[in-house]
Amino acid sequence: MPSPDYQRIADLERELGIGQPAPEPERGIREDRTVCLIENCDGETEEIRSWSGLLIQRIHQH
Repeated sequence: MPSPDYQRIADLERELGIGQPAPEPERGIREDRTVCLIENCDGETEEIRSWSGLLIQRIHQH
């Protein structure tokens, strides 16, 4: 039986963000601010993030 390829396992874990500390928050993103230009909009905002937590896209629904 071959031994596990620990280097390959470490590379895959790094790519998936497994076992790593949480990434620092992105600069310029403020949770307390609205993302809509329509005054008093109460629409929902959804964030799409990668496996490692990096913000990819924000979608705002009216």
